Amino acid sequence: TIFLGCSGSPDRGGGPKELRMVVALEGSPNVLDPRYALGAHEVRINSLIYNYLVCLDRRSRVAPDLAESWELPDPRTYIFHLRRGVLFHDGAELTSDDVAYTFASGGDPERGGLWGHWMNRVEAIETPDRYTVVFRLSEPFAPFLVKLAKGIVPRHLAEPLGKSFAESPVGTGPFRFEEFAPGERIRLTAFDGYFEGAPELREVVFKVITNQTTRMLELKRGTVDLLQNALPPHSIKFFEREPGIRIIEEEGINYSYIGFNLTHPIVGKREVRAAIAHAIDRDAIVRHSWKGLATKATGFLAPRISFYEGDVETYPYDPSKAAALLDAAGLPDPDGDGPRLRFTVSYKTSTDKLRNEIAEIIRDQLRRVGIGIEKRSYEWGTFYDDIKKGNFEMYSLTWVGMTDPDAMFWIFHSSMAPPDGANRGRYENPEVDRLLELSRITLDPAERKRLFSEIQKILARDLVYVSLYNHTDVAVIKKSFAGYEIYPTGEFRSLKKIRVIEPDIEGH
Repeated sequence: TIFLGCSGSPDRGGGPKELRMVVALEGSPNVLDPRYALGAHEVRINSLIYNYLVCLDRRSRVAPDLAESWELPDPRTYIFHLRRGVLFHDGAELTSDDVAYTFASGGDPERGGLWGHWMNRVEAIETPDRYTVVFRLSEPFAPFLVKLAKGIVPRHLAEPLGKSFAESPVGTGPFRFEEFAPGERIRLTAFDGYFEGAPELREVVFKVITNQTTRMLELKRGTVDLLQNALPPHSIKFFEREPGIRIIEEEGINYSYIGFNLTHPIVGKREVRAAIAHAIDRDAIVRHSWKGLATKATGFLAPRISFYEGDVETYPYDPSKAAALLDAAGLPDPDGDGPRLRFTVSYKTSTDKLRNEIAEIIRDQLRRVGIGIEKRSYEWGTFYDDIKKGNFEMYSLTWVGMTDPDAMFWIFHSSMAPPDGANRGRYENPEVDRLLELSRITLDPAERKRLFSEIQKILARDLVYVSLYNHTDVAVIKKSFAGYEIYPTGEFRSLKKIRVIEPDIEGH
């Protein structure tokens, strides 16, 4: 088998130059240790500091990284063969001991590791030599290979545990850590000892700019070189006319939806959720609010994910059908076209301007079929805390970077209600539970895809979520930088193969 890996074969052009790129971030990362990183910003930056045992390519397929090959002699044994001569940023060679230590510590909740919920299936990690790692599992676990797409840390620096390593992280990635001013910036510099060859970019600065207008102004002024999914949709047309700026658009995987408390006496009824789905004009939202930078979603997985199933029940805009469903659910309109409502439920969202605009549109659309919405907007931390606890009737939110179908176990299995998982609406379906459990022990790819197809059909039929749309990924970058590619997870991985080119006199 020939593996291309996650980076492909970058065309580097000429030799290295003194190049610097400034990337704007909407929020500040917290932890730059992959074993303890939770937020999206950390994951995006960690992909430059660290290499993974295996990685996911731009189609979300498993590909080699530090492991150049692997084999499964039986369903419970994974043997990985590491690249030789890979160096950490301090000059030490990466070995199997570093890989074993990374996963052992990352899977130990007592040491603060976040991977225990899947590493608890690992009975032993063996290192028969410096370049071989063997994982022995207690049972077959189909998502295991995908779970191993994690950054590898150097044992000699990361142990004993403490803040010192997280404050000055060291990996094998194309860029080495130089500076972290929390809430302000992170600075990385090119690692000349990188095993794929030194990046042409010599320095990358991640600048934290929380204000949307300020991000736009700095991009226009030239003090920021790259923005990814950090601009309001209406601004993209403006930057398309800006000389020296390139817009990159890619089909995205981020999934926006409306969630429900399924124990609620009204929205717990499937007919009511179906009525809500038919009452929402998603085409109007995509056109008006997203300026076309989204597509209607049919379910949790996006079309570019290999496990996507598109042949599911859908709920096109049809207010008359919505009204009929509400009548059948025993919730008649009390006064026909009059002002009285069938019922009112609360709808939680964040204080984000675009999210509030969309919530207002949905409220108006639902009112036309007699459903009252009491919109409640909260600062992000308060809002998200309520959602995680299940403290809501209805809410809207977005799942970000979901490339692994096994995430559906965490989100839809009946055992995964908070605080154990993300089944926040308290969904229960024994058949879905059975299929999800079977998907975890089924190693045959075709059979596993069939199981997830059936799961997606049931979830669409049960209307656990009302699917809204998949966002289009958008990067806005100076034309002098060539070779940038968007990864579905939002990682900045492709900065390692950026080239600088000279735009023409007009900046085109």
